[in-house]
Amino acid sequence: MHPFVRKVKQYIDQHRLIEEKERLLIACSGGTDSVAVVLAMRELAVFYSCELGIVHTDHQLRGKESAEDLEFVKELANRLKLPFYSATLEVMSRVEQEGGNVQVICRQERYSFFDEVMEAYNYNKLLLGHHADDQIENVLMSLIRGTISSTITGIPKKRPFSSGQIIRPFLGVTKQEIATYLKDQQQLHRHDPSNDKHTYTRNRIRHRLVPLLKEENPNISDRIMHFVEKQLQDEKYLQEIAAKKYEQLVTVNEEGALVIDSLSFSTVPIALQRRVILLLLEYLYKNSDILLNDRLIESILAACNNHEGNEVLHLPNAFHLTRHYNHIQFSAHKTAPVIRGEFVLSEDCWINCGAGFSIYLTRNLTDDLSQEKWFVQLENHHFPLSIRQKVQGDRIRIKGMSSSKKVSRLFIDEKVLPEDRMSWPLLVQANNDIIAVIGLRYGELFSKQHSSQNYVMFVKRDK
Repeated sequence: MHPFVRKVKQYIDQHRLIEEKERLLIACSGGTDSVAVVLAMRELAVFYSCELGIVHTDHQLRGKESAEDLEFVKELANRLKLPFYSATLEVMSRVEQEGGNVQVICRQERYSFFDEVMEAYNYNKLLLGHHADDQIENVLMSLIRGTISSTITGIPKKRPFSSGQIIRPFLGVTKQEIATYLKDQQQLHRHDPSNDKHTYTRNRIRHRLVPLLKEENPNISDRIMHFVEKQLQDEKYLQEIAAKKYEQLVTVNEEGALVIDSLSFSTVPIALQRRVILLLLEYLYKNSDILLNDRLIESILAACNNHEGNEVLHLPNAFHLTRHYNHIQFSAHKTAPVIRGEFVLSEDCWINCGAGFSIYLTRNLTDDLSQEKWFVQLENHHFPLSIRQKVQGDRIRIKGMSSSKKVSRLFIDEKVLPEDRMSWPLLVQANNDIIAVIGLRYGELFSKQHSSQNYVMFVKRDK
């Protein structure tokens, strides 16, 4: 047995990823990692008396190249005499119809097909090729993007999926070990050039940060793996306590909305408060791909720990939190929000901000929606961003102008009707300075051309 395969088997056995006589479906893109999974599992199948199959999806994003990927994987399956399942996915047609993030839609379509194959052919587990270096990238990306700190538990070695589980038998080996194994096996593989583009955050981390970390500590993969294991152990315990608190604190009213009493909520330690809110949002959003971050959670916590006056906090996907003194209600169904007063802006979702406009703010510079597009440079001191309406004396500094301009004058110049002016959405930064009058003028932080900006904002006029 090759030393690499022996190491993979030790990891599988240590974490009990595979049981005897299971049917295992391997997702193979044709790249280095997934091809190595196919070869390693082909050698290990006899030890577990398991049956293997290969599944591949063509997203049609690279034309002839992606079609050739499919043929390559099909030939590999035929050579190894393994069942092969494939699908050509109409990703771009769905993007054109629905809009949204191309990569998110690719993932949704891909996993939908994996689910179909597992159900139809009675596979117990889906094997993916994520490895130890992917784990490093995942943790770093979570920290950089401001992912909810309690959820930074890395890529799971196994999780429920379809009628069985997803397992990742390569999380204990590095990218270099995989490459060496394929070289020893004299096995060719496909290369996706998009993995080399530095426009993707993950690629920049992979090609710039990870090599620096490995220079500092060649065993960084092991360090991250141990960190993730400890995080998972701590998080499991805290989640058990949070689930009990959730049952005590959260009720459902006759309209199906989730209700919290802020006085009772405030007595709970902050670590449990965060996890209770996360459980609530999981219930609210079910299995959607809404991206939750620390900034959103902190805004919700601030609202839930306040007992005075009224407040409305608009959440992703048109859900909202309303607070009347100590009575807090989370809408459990989608409604068109009525824009009154000020609300904090969330990322990676469309927000109906008033006057018939919706905006979508994201740090994913590769998002390619068809709406009006602005690149924007935002730093920590700009946050939180909010949407509010005009008040007397409001001014905005527009690029190219030597002095700021009155918003009231801007409305006159743009022929905005008097009855629309008081509801027109203004985008403001943390110090309440206006950085954009949505749909009309955008301040100095915004540009139509991308250079070093770290955010993208899309604007659309609702029909």
